[in-house]
Amino acid sequence: MASRSSRHSSSDEFSVQTIPSKTNYRNRVNSLSQYLYDPNDGTILGCTPKRICKLIIFYTVFYLFLVFFTLALGGICYQVLDWNEPKVIGPDSILGGKPGLSFRPQPDSQSTFIHYKKGDGPSTRPYIDHIESLIQFYENENQQGENIIGCETINTRRDLRKKVCRFDLINLGGNCVKQQNYGYDDGIPCVLLKLNKVFNWEPEQYDNGTVPEEILDHYKKYSITVTCDGELPADRENMGPLAYYPPNGFAFKYFPYLNQQGYRSPLVFVQFENPANGILFMVTCKAWAKNIIHNSLQQIGQIHFEILID
Repeated sequence: MASRSSRHSSSDEFSVQTIPSKTNYRNRVNSLSQYLYDPNDGTILGCTPKRICKLIIFYTVFYLFLVFFTLALGGICYQVLDWNEPKVIGPDSILGGKPGLSFRPQPDSQSTFIHYKKGDGPSTRPYIDHIESLIQFYENENQQGENIIGCETINTRRDLRKKVCRFDLINLGGNCVKQQNYGYDDGIPCVLLKLNKVFNWEPEQYDNGTVPEEILDHYKKYSITVTCDGELPADRENMGPLAYYPPNGFAFKYFPYLNQQGYRSPLVFVQFENPANGILFMVTCKAWAKNIIHNSLQQIGQIHFEILID
């Protein structure tokens, strides 16, 4: 009898726990309604109207202060800073006078490997398109405006620093052109070199007797000489002879870069005139001026890439 009574009692407890009564539900609804608005105390969400008014006034003043404080800081920065001229420039800064080289074609920014099959359109097309995507910005219709001047007759530095010299694509010669697919179909590829922009940086000439031996034979005043060479003796042999367009490199007249409207960096094409097929060779290209340093680890003043033509 005791066991039956015990089982009956536990069953009643289970039913009470699992099935809430209507009274409990009604009490919860009443508690929520009273919290939202209590007619006895006149409170809304547990706060009196007087307290609610104080909170509204406090947060209104607080956020107005934040808005005006932010606007004041922005106004100070706008008056002090020149948006066309960077201020964080130091001797150890990338902006402090350490120009580097970049090259195209480089369809994959994570790779320096140029690999294609001679005469094979699908394998050469990415390289041709990547060069052309930059060249199109140098077309005549994209270099028009009052700020752009013709500098064909200038062979030294220029005085009009706020103006920019138009870079004429004729300087890149007649071999490395779109009509010939920049030499890739014929297995004599052209690689486009560009000196990275450094604000207010100007190249310096070598003093008499200080011209490095590597460029002694083809150094010209008022030009940043460009050279490319194989990293190993086998690379030099396999890459064959080279041609540069323009032959004197980057002319001084295109510097300095001051964030001028319409500015175009000067370009240089290096063409591999008779490279070996089926053999990988590694190339390092350098820009030469008195104030350009060469660092192979950080790729300052030079650039490295590899070429394999099947």
